[in-house]
Amino acid sequence: QAHFVGVPGCGPRPQSAAAMAEGGGVAQPGGGSGSVGAISAGGAGGDDRRCGTCRARISLVESLMKCRCGLVHCEKHRPTDLHDCTFDWRAMQQQKVAKENPQVITAGSSVASSCAWCRQHEKYHPVDGVGRRRIQQFHAVGVLVLVGFAVRGVLLTVFQLRPVLLLQQLVMGWLCGFACSRVLPHFLLGVPFPSCRFCIFSWELLQNAPWCLEAEWESLKEHLIFVITAGNRNCLTRKLYDGPRSLPHIARTVSTRLKELASGQGACCS
Repeated sequence: QAHFVGVPGCGPRPQSAAAMAEGGGVAQPGGGSGSVGAISAGGAGGDDRRCGTCRARISLVESLMKCRCGLVHCEKHRPTDLHDCTFDWRAMQQQKVAKENPQVITAGSSVASSCAWCRQHEKYHPVDGVGRRRIQQFHAVGVLVLVGFAVRGVLLTVFQLRPVLLLQQLVMGWLCGFACSRVLPHFLLGVPFPSCRFCIFSWELLQNAPWCLEAEWESLKEHLIFVITAGNRNCLTRKLYDGPRSLPHIARTVSTRLKELASGQGACCS
């Protein structure tokens, strides 16, 4: 039995029942052989209507809730930690935080005093945490290496009357100190190359060398107090950190405590 489908502008065209059965439904205008079932299978159905993890059937609304990894999931497997999501959410959050919180870089020329310079030095040389403290300890070793070369250059200049030796020792000491503060932490601690500012191993040294030296001196005294207090864990911590950060105060506080321990007037620091 033949069925006739009206086509605008054309006469009726017969279509057999076998052809309709092969197409899967009613013939489409224009002679198309697609069916409603085929459209459903290619559109919202198929893989778009099944969970990407357990292959369970999901609703039409759930099929529209596509994860950033490109798959749709049922309510059970929709959380990213339950379907092995391949999207890098951590990197996206880091980019978002970096975009919403732009880094404010202070120019050395805008610093008005040596105290403000020292605060900027502390900002770019943090010591909170074990990892950061170790990096700054390498930095302190680099400063001491530079000081050692400088003293050697002064002695050579005085005894050999050759001023060029002082410049030579300063350059060698700066290079060795730079390697200690920048290169060694990368290879020994496995951290990225530290970026220093407002210190003697930065470009700010050419801008204001006295303030750089003062900031390094304050940092060395802080490291000395850290060592004396056994990592801020003994009874001298509050006395040294709350008082003036000067060598006379540090020496006087330590000697007073040693005398108390020697005379048995105080308990031993743990």
